[in-house]
Amino acid sequence: MKKTLLKISSFLLLLLLLFPAVAARAEMPEINGSSSITFDLDTKELIYTKDIDRKVYPASITKLLTALVFSDEYSAKKTEYLTYPQEGKLVVPNAIYWNLKNIPVGTEFSADDMMHALLLSSFNDASVVVALNVAESEAAFAELMNEKAKEIGMMNSNFVNASGLHDDNHYTTAYDLMFLLEAAYNDPWIREVSSKQSYDLKTKDQTLGLIESTNKHIGLHGNIMGKTGYTEQAGRCFAGIYQRDGRTLGSIILNSQNDGVNILVFDDILKVVDSAFEEDKVIKLSKAEEVGVITVSYKPYFILGPTKEMEVPVKAEDTISYYGNGVNISESELVLTYKDVTAKEVKVDSIVGEASIKERLVEKKVNLLSTVDVNKRILKTHLLSYILIVLVSITLTVTILVVTIKRRRRKLARRRRIEAARKNKRYVDERSKKNFLE
Repeated sequence: MKKTLLKISSFLLLLLLLFPAVAARAEMPEINGSSSITFDLDTKELIYTKDIDRKVYPASITKLLTALVFSDEYSAKKTEYLTYPQEGKLVVPNAIYWNLKNIPVGTEFSADDMMHALLLSSFNDASVVVALNVAESEAAFAELMNEKAKEIGMMNSNFVNASGLHDDNHYTTAYDLMFLLEAAYNDPWIREVSSKQSYDLKTKDQTLGLIESTNKHIGLHGNIMGKTGYTEQAGRCFAGIYQRDGRTLGSIILNSQNDGVNILVFDDILKVVDSAFEEDKVIKLSKAEEVGVITVSYKPYFILGPTKEMEVPVKAEDTISYYGNGVNISESELVLTYKDVTAKEVKVDSIVGEASIKERLVEKKVNLLSTVDVNKRILKTHLLSYILIVLVSITLTVTILVVTIKRRRRKLARRRRIEAARKNKRYVDERSKKNFLE
């Protein structure tokens, strides 16, 4: 009966461990964007998620990928000059030729100036300049973009141009853009350019004018870099990096409403980021919490007698926690694995297994510890029988000793009688001989 109750209790405890987050879902602030993700760059944990695997259009956030391919080719030769092609005149504004000056085809820009034009003011013709100075055509450059995307982990994206102008076959997901944003942050050239609020854009021969970052948060609220995007089909988009109190978070909102002045998406991203820095994790498994039992086999009388089993409660060595977003709740589960241990190996706090929980990018593990010393438990359980065995053993030993001693004494007494008889016979024989001689 006790074993049955213990098994039922353990089963109920396991259910509580597997489903505690249902009542502790992370409360992501309401936003206008249809897809969003916020994540910790240091721990790789997802904090907030909203439809992160939904197919969306990235608009000019695409230029972060364009910049990555460009950096691979030109980060060691930033002062080299790129030629402005005729194709640059064919893309719709924002554009250098429209917003600053109608420069002639063949104008030369340094690679560094073109990176600033690409990332700060998000000029579409800058992306064409980059593409056609790296590859033979924009289509060939798009192939390089897709190769780079796969390399950094973007498995559900496809790119057909360098600017992000709309094409039905030019798409991504919020989850994929997380990898892009992190890769851009880890690129020193991109990070340096993206951290600026403004820049004097120059050609080889003249200064064209001051360009300003489209990132309204740069230098504010802990924002250190970011990229905006907009097309009618993509809506307002933003991907940014924020640092506060030694932590670095990335946050992305896609397909937000177009409010004309591009304020709404920044208000939403700030709400999300402020909340994310304060968000507490859900405890999936507490330190010292009992998670179940293991069963060990033993022979109470060593090699003799039947094999018995003992159920040993198991506890967690440390805490496992995660952010209670929809992805973690639906995809992550607590897995308990146990080692093959013998009874003599199981002592208090000895490692008997492992508890783990796997998120999209992170697997968290803690040891499972025994709560009892099996040898001591066996001794306590069978103490009376052990005492009886000892007493019987002592009794048998004493009996054997007594019998052995008595046998030895009888043998000794018999030997003495025989020797006495022999001596007496010799005495009679000698006396008879003496009488005969007389």
